[in-house]
Amino acid sequence: MPEEKRKALSENPITRKAKHFRRKNRYADAFDRAGLQKEAAILRDCHETEILAACNNCGHSWWVKFRCRTRVCPLCSYKVMLDRSKFLIELCRGMTHPKLLTLTMPTWTDDPKLGIRTLRANFCRLRRTKLMRKVVGGAYQIELKPKENGWHIHIHALLDAPYLPYQLIFSAWKKITGIDVPQIDIRAASDPKAQVYIAKYAAKSVGFDSSPDVIVQWYLATKGQRLFGTFGKWYNKKLADIAPELCPPKPPCTCPRCGAEKTTYLARDGPYIFGWETWKELKSTICPNDIVSRTDDEVCSTLYGEEETRPTNMNQEEQESLCTAVS
Repeated sequence: MPEEKRKALSENPITRKAKHFRRKNRYADAFDRAGLQKEAAILRDCHETEILAACNNCGHSWWVKFRCRTRVCPLCSYKVMLDRSKFLIELCRGMTHPKLLTLTMPTWTDDPKLGIRTLRANFCRLRRTKLMRKVVGGAYQIELKPKENGWHIHIHALLDAPYLPYQLIFSAWKKITGIDVPQIDIRAASDPKAQVYIAKYAAKSVGFDSSPDVIVQWYLATKGQRLFGTFGKWYNKKLADIAPELCPPKPPCTCPRCGAEKTTYLARDGPYIFGWETWKELKSTICPNDIVSRTDDEVCSTLYGEEETRPTNMNQEEQESLCTAVS
């Protein structure tokens, strides 16, 4: 390969993310094998297709990149992890005595959703004990790892507390869970480097080094379950609340032609926004060929080559079948 072309490819953001695209599509194949065709189709289309957007003010339409925002998407979840890491780093900096508390349960062999709820309920019971009275607040992340005979479910909690005696936490967790020898860990995070490390460690969610079939199991185990939360002083807080200087106001969504604000929508949502009868009249001007999704040729040609670009143009009916939100 000529040096100029090699350099151009190395500088192309699509090429740099090629391994994540390949991993995403391997996950999609695993979802197909598990009979989850909708989830598979949404994963395949993420970052590789465009969906039609339109302006209700002037009738202009244009194409925008489709993002699935699912937990198991290597492209979408990476941004969530970065944002969460920033939040936890700033959370640590705002704490007087930051600590990382890790609590575990024995290998869970029952329904993993029940295991997540049980762990969260036990953690809430621990926070209500007299021992945790001096905890100002914090955040937690529940993590699941598959085992041969079940799931290893544990929780990482960032806490602001002056002193947490290990033996008393051990005894309290043992009493709450009924475990003879519970595994717990407490470590301080007063050093800035330690805070960064702990924040990134606590922000982890899914292990993308797992096999695609395990990723499907993890997705089904965590679907509809809350894995991250805040409590106490920082309950329901966002990064903009604790570090507004890091979150400049987002520019309003405007039409690229007329500049009108709050008038844009996705063509696939037209029937639900305007009603079916009104949408039939608008559709002829917004998408006369009834195509509301198309392949992103730049991305697909870079990843697969000109001859392997996959056709994914979908009409209104086909797109509506994939509009179901996947959490």
